[in-house]
Amino acid sequence: MERIVVLVERAAGASLAAVALLVFVAVVMRATLSINVPDNFDFSRYLQGIAICWGLAVATYRNAHILVDVVWEISGKTVRRAIDLFASSVSLAFMLAFAWMLVERFPMVQRAHQLTSDLKLPVWPFYAVAAAGIVAAAVVGLIRLIELVRGRSADPGIG
Repeated sequence: MERIVVLVERAAGASLAAVALLVFVAVVMRATLSINVPDNFDFSRYLQGIAICWGLAVATYRNAHILVDVVWEISGKTVRRAIDLFASSVSLAFMLAFAWMLVERFPMVQRAHQLTSDLKLPVWPFYAVAAAGIVAAAVVGLIRLIELVRGRSADPGIG
């Protein structure tokens, strides 16, 4: 599982790096040569969405998202477990709803034949990759919840 997560992290990071590079190149080209990079805006927003969706999957797996743990820190073991179970359940519910909405919307996007502005490329592959990232986040959230219910820590390295 760890190898897969590392690959997902690298893919999300590469997507975010591609956004940064694309924006940088577009600004330089526009400022120096007065040339606009075709579909710069479309590609950067779709790649950023992919990075966010797959990043959510990794953050869910590693439990590395933003946490407010003041109450958790001062609580006993039983209360900590209850907080973890509640938080994981709520997180899973939202990820499932998010995944359901994206997967449900995907056929509409595909049938609409939406295209990028300049190069007229279909946008549905970007939606598919982003939706797959959120589905992965929901699956990982379910795995995390199952591990917590079984009494095992879902955090790597914590027993």
